[in-house]
Amino acid sequence: MTLSRNIDPASLPSGIAGLDEILGGGFRKGRTMLVAGGPGSGKTMLGAQFLTAGAVAGEPGLMLSFEEAPHRLIANFAAMAFPFCDAVGKTIHLLDGRPPLDTITIGDFDLQGLIASLDALVKHHGVARIAIYAIDALFTLSEDHSRIRAETLRLLEWLAEAKLTAILTMKSSANPGRFLDEFEFAAFAVDGVLQLNSTMHARLLQRTMRVVKRRGSRYVSGEHPYTITERGIRAMCSPIRTEFSPDSGNERISSGVERLDAMLSGGYLRGTTTLLSGLPGSSKTTFGAAFLEAGCKQGGRSLFVGFDEPSEQMVQNVRSVGIDLAVHRDTGVLHLDSFAAGSAIADDFVLMIEDLIDKHKPTHVVLDPISALLKSGGTEISDSAIERLVILLKSRGLSALFTTVSDSGATALESTPTRVSTVADTWIHLDFAARGGERNRTLTVVKSRGTAHSAQTREVVLSEHGIALVDVYEAGGDALYGTARLEREQKVRAEQIEERQAISRRLQSLGEEQTALAARADEVAVQLEQLAKLRGDLVAQAAAAAQTADENLAALQAHRGGETESPTLVPTA
Repeated sequence: MTLSRNIDPASLPSGIAGLDEILGGGFRKGRTMLVAGGPGSGKTMLGAQFLTAGAVAGEPGLMLSFEEAPHRLIANFAAMAFPFCDAVGKTIHLLDGRPPLDTITIGDFDLQGLIASLDALVKHHGVARIAIYAIDALFTLSEDHSRIRAETLRLLEWLAEAKLTAILTMKSSANPGRFLDEFEFAAFAVDGVLQLNSTMHARLLQRTMRVVKRRGSRYVSGEHPYTITERGIRAMCSPIRTEFSPDSGNERISSGVERLDAMLSGGYLRGTTTLLSGLPGSSKTTFGAAFLEAGCKQGGRSLFVGFDEPSEQMVQNVRSVGIDLAVHRDTGVLHLDSFAAGSAIADDFVLMIEDLIDKHKPTHVVLDPISALLKSGGTEISDSAIERLVILLKSRGLSALFTTVSDSGATALESTPTRVSTVADTWIHLDFAARGGERNRTLTVVKSRGTAHSAQTREVVLSEHGIALVDVYEAGGDALYGTARLEREQKVRAEQIEERQAISRRLQSLGEEQTALAARADEVAVQLEQLAKLRGDLVAQAAAAAQTADENLAALQAHRGGETESPTLVPTA
């Protein structure tokens, strides 16, 4: 998890994932840290990882045990996935500090001889790190508490003079944060105190660590969850502030459903978290599978983490709607895992998911359903775990989709059982609409930070071709879904067909009328042409008659000897 921290340069790596963040860089060089906790809290393992980290870095270490034989410690760590046993006898050296069982303290309690032996070993092997196990067992050799205090201060002074970076482990009481009264002074004498706590919540074990004090350097206060696996202790630093990945920008990625992308102005924003809420059967997992498939097709890597349902069953189920995740699983770009939600505390699941992210390096992550974490310690613990998950995913620049089972009714659009809706960037609610004896799926975008989005409800239709989002019809202020919507669509299509047919008939009628008029126009043109010709002939006849009359008149005048008469009127055209 990438968080803002002030890292102390004068620190040695602890070898424990997450602890260096809590300690601001690791254990301070030349200082002594007291690690206190109850049985099974991981005190000895923490020391072994600390020494192993030094061995890997070429820093010799020394293990001193006052309670358990060294060969038993080696046997305990033989099956662990960190190379402690490989380094024993090479860069890690063991010293059995247990007194014989029949030891009786006579006179003053004195550690001078032990310190001299330790000093010789440190100088001979060039030891830089030392882990002293169960120092409280040594204190039981004397009933003189003032003497125990003095000898403890002698040991701490030698550790400081030898410039050793040291871990001392001690048992604490059953009450978290409480030391055994007779040994409480040790917490004041050392440079730092790390308290390991184990508590039960709903029959599940929750482990947390807390830095009680740390002289001379800063640390992250509060309780931090941790888990113990075959790889040792893994801690998760409680969030202070988040540094978002600079690579996200405003890039859009597909949801895997084309029309949902359109509703979200192009898809989800890369590096954001999306919540899909809804009742069982509302297709939450199907939308998650579409998102995974889109990520694989776009050249990314995807991670699916399911709760309470085998992941392979999910792969089989979504095949019925045209989503084939098996091909991406087989090529290695998709990793699937599943857990029983009630098998561990929610904090442990966060650490498991972080391990999966570190191993598979996905770009797309689906957690289905995140509400199952309510069975992993209750609301308070699950809410805190989900917050850590969101910060983890954002700090890595990952695009994530959570599903959650919501309540029915109007309150479903106001909150979710885990309150994850308050931290998600985009919230999509899937629901059912009951009408006419049918239940039909619907989708609504409740919110989408930083982007415009559709406020319309769409009907979700699943088929062998995939997920389709279709428009919802309204009639008299009532939304229509399923059969009612189909009937409405059919009615509208019938009305459209009838309208098109009426227009076609009218166009045919107008065409016929136009043809008739055109034929009549041809006839009129012929008649007009005939009339024009006839009129021309008549005008020509009139002109010829007038000319003849003029000629006759001229001849008559000539015969009469120049007698004149009124001119003859000739008709004009």
